[in-house]
Amino acid sequence: MRLYKLFKLFAIIIIVMTVHLPAQGIQSTCIDCHGLLEDEMTAPVDSFENDVHNRPGLGCVGCHGGDNTSDDLVESMSPEKGFIGTPGPLEIPELCSKCHSDPDFMKTYNPSLPTDQYSKYLTSIHGKKSEEGDKKVAHCSSCHGAHGIRPSKNPLSAVYDKNIPATCAGCHNDSAYMAAYSIPTDQVRNYKQSVHGIALLEKGDLGAPTCNDCHGNHGAIPPDAESIDKVCGLCHHNNMVDFEKSSHADYFSLMEKPACESCHSNHLIEPPSTEMLSGEEPVCAQCHFEDDGTGALEAANMMADRIDSLEAVIASTEEQIEKADQKGLFVTDGLFALKDARQKVYKSRTAVHTFNADTVVEITAAGFNQAVEARTIAEELLDNYVFRRKGLAVSVVVLLILAFSIWIKVRRKESSQ
Repeated sequence: MRLYKLFKLFAIIIIVMTVHLPAQGIQSTCIDCHGLLEDEMTAPVDSFENDVHNRPGLGCVGCHGGDNTSDDLVESMSPEKGFIGTPGPLEIPELCSKCHSDPDFMKTYNPSLPTDQYSKYLTSIHGKKSEEGDKKVAHCSSCHGAHGIRPSKNPLSAVYDKNIPATCAGCHNDSAYMAAYSIPTDQVRNYKQSVHGIALLEKGDLGAPTCNDCHGNHGAIPPDAESIDKVCGLCHHNNMVDFEKSSHADYFSLMEKPACESCHSNHLIEPPSTEMLSGEEPVCAQCHFEDDGTGALEAANMMADRIDSLEAVIASTEEQIEKADQKGLFVTDGLFALKDARQKVYKSRTAVHTFNADTVVEITAAGFNQAVEARTIAEELLDNYVFRRKGLAVSVVVLLILAFSIWIKVRRKESSQ
């Protein structure tokens, strides 16, 4: 038994040493020489220590070529040994693809990684311009880095969800750098103020979309691509289904206008509210006018009023249920009815995308009924509570009077003896 424990301890030590042993522990004159240099010449060594390629032993020569076992400077960086030095921006995508497009090679190290990144990159606006010889467009190391590459799920990675806006902003926020492309440079600034940006960057909601969720990553599509409208539907499916059934879908298609973006904007997306329907500057007024004969603005006002009214009824009902709950009353039935009413609010907000006021009225009507049911339950509980309290008070008074009468009677009897 003792021998088994010693063997188990020895095995654990070996495993720990193996896990924490850097792959560059093997001889590498690249590491030895650059480690003795300064500034930008030693930076690759420092960064590569935590690089995703380092631990499995994919060292310097994997990308730069050469001979990392030779102490001779000329021989180690000899073209005959395959040394290519620092690859240029037009060479990097193909260089990375030599490994990342080879399924047999990749399954040895990380079978979960896709091997179609390069083929997708060639279809992207970045890849197409790179093929045309544009050295300024993003390539692999522009986003992932060069010597300090970490897995995308690592919070220190440049392509971790919360870091992607800053990574894209490296180019897209630079007006001088982007001047030749005639596109805005306020996308990331707007995104940070949007409902999506606030959810991701301030609230830490990793489910909130960031740049590559809408535009793609390796196969990044331009913002005017037809499929971009469908991207919203990946998360907001019910809204998309309702819109596609509406009459507006055909009109938007005929006018070649983007659907979701026309009302909600793109990067500066604000939280949806009924103000969009009936505020001082309703989005419907971008296309409709008071006297255009469609009744669109009236319908929008009706939908907003119904939704706001239902929310107000739910809020007041919540107060009543809270009062009953604080008194220890059984409010479960009321909570269930109120939950159903809230669901009708969500459903009615989604139904706005049908642009049919009757549909919203029908849904909110069911919500009103459920809210009234919840309120009735709360009020009955409170009424019964008050009735019981009054009954208890009367009973206490009667018992006190009875007790006092008995006490008087006992005293009189004692006095007469």
